[in-house]
Amino acid sequence: MSTVLNTYTNGNTTVTIYSDGTKVRQYEDSPCPVHPESMDVKITNACDAGCAYCHEKSVPSGKHADLDKLLEIISNMPAGTEIALGGGNPLSHPEILPFLRKARDRGLIVNMTVNHRHVTNETLTTIVQQRLVHGVGISYSSKLPMMDIATIVRMIPNVVFHVIMGINDVSEVDDLITFSRDLGRDCKILVLGYKQYGRGLTFYDESIEVNKAKWYTQLAKHFRKDGVVISFDNLAIKQLKLQRYFTNDAWSKFYMGDDGQFTMYIDAVEQTFAKSSTSNERVRWEDKSLLDFFGGLRTS
Repeated sequence: MSTVLNTYTNGNTTVTIYSDGTKVRQYEDSPCPVHPESMDVKITNACDAGCAYCHEKSVPSGKHADLDKLLEIISNMPAGTEIALGGGNPLSHPEILPFLRKARDRGLIVNMTVNHRHVTNETLTTIVQQRLVHGVGISYSSKLPMMDIATIVRMIPNVVFHVIMGINDVSEVDDLITFSRDLGRDCKILVLGYKQYGRGLTFYDESIEVNKAKWYTQLAKHFRKDGVVISFDNLAIKQLKLQRYFTNDAWSKFYMGDDGQFTMYIDAVEQTFAKSSTSNERVRWEDKSLLDFFGGLRTS
């Protein structure tokens, strides 16, 4: 049963976050947030996965962020603000455990995305056992053992499989549904658009578009299945043209807002703010506060 994790006021909006990931906004007229509800935060550029399409261009020798400085930067965020940690491989950061403890003590709702090949990392087991994150996103690969994932799925109910249009095949949705049901769990999937950014620029070829076309024509059959929750990042929403499935009223309830309306991106390695991880417009922390930067997104 879903429970309320936190309720807070953001400008003229009351935001309620539930344990199953549901977010409810209540406001009159139009929402006018004064701070981001959620932030994607890159805390390291170190990763040994070697993904040829990595939009962050992460490498094994990549630099780690100063997490004490990051805590200062987000110090004005109220309890209930969501932070999605990624990299690189966030588990490789030597200060990840103390950072997560401090974030939890401040009431921040932290989720973390890890690569499929890193789910057996002992640090992840510690993080989950100590309930330092609310949820774990797994960048899924059909080429790696499913049983590596099973342990984490059994340990924490809020596991979301990340699949990339253009990289993962749409048939893998069925595989993940079957896998989750065999473990007695609902299947949660986040569909990500293909990012022609970083190494994703040079990796891109016509096969990516062929793969995306299969998603476009075949994904909808999963929309009404019991025990399956499918969500999308804004790039996937655009590439799939999801609005075609909704009435205007239903769309207004489903769609959570453009990049920069309620969200933003932080590159804590380079100490910059951006609208999203694929935005070329970056502002250094020393030049503008987080709230000023977000306010600028809202008025631009």
